[in-house]
Amino acid sequence: MQNDLKNQGIKPTQLFENPVFINSLLLIFTITLFILKLIFSLLTNSIALQADAIDSLTDIVMYIIAVIGILFAKRKPNARFPYGYYKLENIVSLFISLFIFFTAYIIILQSISAIFNFFRGSPRFLSITPLVFIFLLISFLSSTLMLIYLNSIYKKTSSPIIESEAKEKRYDLFISLSVILGFIGASFNLYFLDSIISFLIALFIIKGGFDLLLKSTKVLLDAVIDFDNRVELYNLIGKIPKIKEISNLELRAYGRYIFLELELNLDKNFPLSKIDILKKKVRNEIKTKYPIIFKILIIINSDEKSNLKIAVPLENNKGVDSIVAKDFGKSPYFGLLEFKDGDMLKFEIIVNMFANEIKRKGLLISEWLVSHKIDKLYVKKILNKGPSLIFSNNFVEMIHTDLNFLKEIIKNEEIFAVNV
Repeated sequence: MQNDLKNQGIKPTQLFENPVFINSLLLIFTITLFILKLIFSLLTNSIALQADAIDSLTDIVMYIIAVIGILFAKRKPNARFPYGYYKLENIVSLFISLFIFFTAYIIILQSISAIFNFFRGSPRFLSITPLVFIFLLISFLSSTLMLIYLNSIYKKTSSPIIESEAKEKRYDLFISLSVILGFIGASFNLYFLDSIISFLIALFIIKGGFDLLLKSTKVLLDAVIDFDNRVELYNLIGKIPKIKEISNLELRAYGRYIFLELELNLDKNFPLSKIDILKKKVRNEIKTKYPIIFKILIIINSDEKSNLKIAVPLENNKGVDSIVAKDFGKSPYFGLLEFKDGDMLKFEIIVNMFANEIKRKGLLISEWLVSHKIDKLYVKKILNKGPSLIFSNNFVEMIHTDLNFLKEIIKNEEIFAVNV
């Protein structure tokens, strides 16, 4: 459960930061407000307060769906439902949006009828008491405190779900303030304000229902979603070692969760034994940068065999007759070889620019060689843990050799290519 929540961008450390607790608290709070608003709307004959109660009802549905989504996230995909049960909340949302449209339609009819009756000399009177104003004030202040709470949680967790719930709460505060203004107007016999405000609230409810309908329909139709950081995501994946090409990158929503589908092309000389390691590295890189992405599906394709780049530490600079250095870190030169299908295409000897470094010499040399995009490294001795880890993380194959001359390594690679 903890891992599922972290994948949503939430890192719960205490109970009051847990999304299940937050949504349960919001649910209880909103149900209480809904019941009280409905009661006071009947007692006061206020359409605006009735519309506010309906808006609270839609919030209740959203919080229930949020809890359902979190609970169903624990259910693992299976052969019948390979992508899990995440779309269940979208099916529920689709039906709820239709209910929202119907209730908004009823409120609009009542509002228009009340406005016409007011100008015909038959206003819809509101029953105003100090108790109503006390309730409206308490409702507004309690919603404000809830907004402050949600904002504080968002600052700690950077959760996109909490951010959206905070935005919704700001919208609720605007509606509550409008209702209060309507009652203040009614105190000065401006009863038509209540009908106008209820009409405007109904329009907001319709917009919310339409957004819900559109989002649910897109998810159920398996539409590719918009992602603001698509270019940055593409660049992040492209920089991971040994990925030659990103042939497909698609983001889809399943419920409130975002799935990333990747199709990557690798060189044919990439070792099959390290494909799972590469997949894990890709997932870690992406989820560290974009925790909102819940699940990552990766398909690996082998591209045409590309050039093979090899690095060899050298004692001297005598062309192919150069001696292979015994100490990786102290070697004054490195030979860089480039092969394709067993034929050497390019050969150069470069100076070890970190040979005179005192601290972190091995690490600096390793990172420098990796920047040359090498695929294979010949060494006389087994490397220390630090350099070895750098090469391993960048999928550079390390070959422990007893060969003494660069020309022997060249011949060894040519023979190896023929045998393969």
